[in-house]
Amino acid sequence: MFSKIFDPQDWNLETVFKQIYVVPVYQRPYSWDKEQVDVLLQDLYNSYLEDKSSGYYIGNIIVHDKNEKINGNILKFELVDGQQRITTFALLLLSLYCLSLKSGYPVTDTTVQNIKLALWKYIDRKFVKDYHTVNLNSIEKNAFKDLYDYCFNAENNGFDVINFCEAYSKKNKFEERIFNNFKNIYDYLNNIVGKNKEEILNFADYILDSVQFIVIESTCKPNKVFSMFESINSKGKKLDEIDLIKTYIFSNLSPDVYDTYLNIWGNLIIETNDNLYDYLYNFIKYAYFKISNI
Repeated sequence: MFSKIFDPQDWNLETVFKQIYVVPVYQRPYSWDKEQVDVLLQDLYNSYLEDKSSGYYIGNIIVHDKNEKINGNILKFELVDGQQRITTFALLLLSLYCLSLKSGYPVTDTTVQNIKLALWKYIDRKFVKDYHTVNLNSIEKNAFKDLYDYCFNAENNGFDVINFCEAYSKKNKFEERIFNNFKNIYDYLNNIVGKNKEEILNFADYILDSVQFIVIESTCKPNKVFSMFESINSKGKKLDEIDLIKTYIFSNLSPDVYDTYLNIWGNLIIETNDNLYDYLYNFIKYAYFKISNI
C-alpha cells in the first residue's frame, strides 16, 4: 500500500491566513495584473451584496508541509500552487486594514483585530511585524515586504500608504505590479467606504468568513515537490520555457545558496526586460554554431 500524501481541508480565508506561507524560490514572480484583480474584486463584492450566506469558493491551493512551526503552533507551509490568489488576498487584507484605521476604527475593534491576525502572527501577547502570513521569494519579494511592513505601522505613518506606494523606488515591472495592484484594490475599497463607513468592516467580515478554499496539504518528500509543481502546471497554465529552466536549476541547488542565485536570476530578468528566454535561446544557438564549426 502507498502512503497518503494529500490531505484536503475545507478552510475559509480566516483559517487559511492563520498559517504562514512561503512561495518557493523556483516559482515564477507574482503575475496578476489589473484585469485579474478587477474580476476578483467585482465577483467578491457582487457575492457579498447578493447572498452573504452562500459564501464564495475561490478554488484549490496546494501546500507542502515541511513540518515547520513558528512558536510551536503556527504552521509554516511552502505554497506549491495558489500564489496568485494568496498574494492578491494579502494585498486585499492590507488594504482593508489601512482603510479601516483611516476610517477611524480603533485597532482594538474586533474586525480590525481579525484582519491584523490574518496578516501578522500574534506571539507572546504581541503582533510580530516580521512574521508575515505571505512571503514571496522572487524578484518582487523586497517590495512586497516593504509594503507589508509599512502597513504594519499604518497608524504611525499617518495612513499615507498611497503616497508611500507612489514614492517607492520600483526597480522593475514586477515591483510596479505589487504596488499598482495594491493601489487598485485600495481605490476600489475606498469607493465602498465612501458610500457607508461601516461597509468596509462588513465587507471585511464577509471576506474572512465566507471566502472558501480547498487546501490540499502534501507531506511528500522535499525532492518530490519540484515534480509535483511541474505536474500541476502542465495541467493548468503551462509554465513558460524559461520558468521550466528556472525550476530545473533551483531544484538542483542547495537551499543555502538560493538568495545568491535568486539575485543573479532577478538581475538577468531585469537586464533582458523579462525576455531572458529569447536571450538564452540566441546565446545557445550561437554557441552551438561556433562549436559545430570548430
